[in-house]
Order: sequence, then structure tokens, then C-alpha cells
Amino acid sequence: MLNFSPSAKVYLSTTPVDFRKHAKGLKKWIQNEMKLNPFSNAYFIFLSKNRKAIKICHFDGQGFCLYWKVLSKGTFQKNTYLHDTSSSYVFIHPTEGQVMLMNGNPQQLKIPDNWRDIS
Repeated sequence: MLNFSPSAKVYLSTTPVDFRKHAKGLKKWIQNEMKLNPFSNAYFIFLSKNRKAIKICHFDGQGFCLYWKVLSKGTFQKNTYLHDTSSSYVFIHPTEGQVMLMNGNPQQLKIPDNWRDIS
């Protein structure tokens, strides 16, 4: 199971991505569509159009890691993050990313703000 550290930066793509894309294609998507740096050590989360699969792309300093999870039944929960913005991505708390990966509802979390900026 993939775990995000509490200080990790996690971005969720608000646009479904063609899941035939692998690390190279997702790297280009991060650069061109999300306008972010794929080499930034952040985690980038993508949902398939039918919400049956999730991909997470991450540069670990040596290369790109691609985590791909396909649900055996059902779909990943609907996420209002995907509808509440005109941006191509939203920044989410690492715990929210973890809950999404476990097919939970990240909007039901009540995560207190950090007492100081950790970035």
C-alpha cells in the first residue's frame, strides 16, 4: 500500500485522464495541462473517466513511479473537488489522498490546519 508522508504535496487532476497513458504520458500531462513540475517530488493523482481506476505518479529522485489501482467492483467515490474548480488540478492534504486511495470520502474528514507551515 502506498503511504503519503504528512509533509508530501499531493495534487489531484480535475480532468479524467486517458488511462492508456503511462509515466511518460502522465509526465507530459503534468507539465502541459496542469502546468506543474513533475520532478517536484509531489504526488499527482488521476482518476479514470468511469472512476474504476486511479493512478498516482511520483518522481522519487531517480525516476518516475507509477501506482495504479483498479477496483474489483464498484467505483471510486464521487469527489466534489472535481467539480468545484475551473483549474486543471486541486491541491489536497496528504491524508485526503490516502483516504481517496482507500475509496473513502475525503470531504468528510475534518483535518486541522498545521500549527506552522511545513513546506
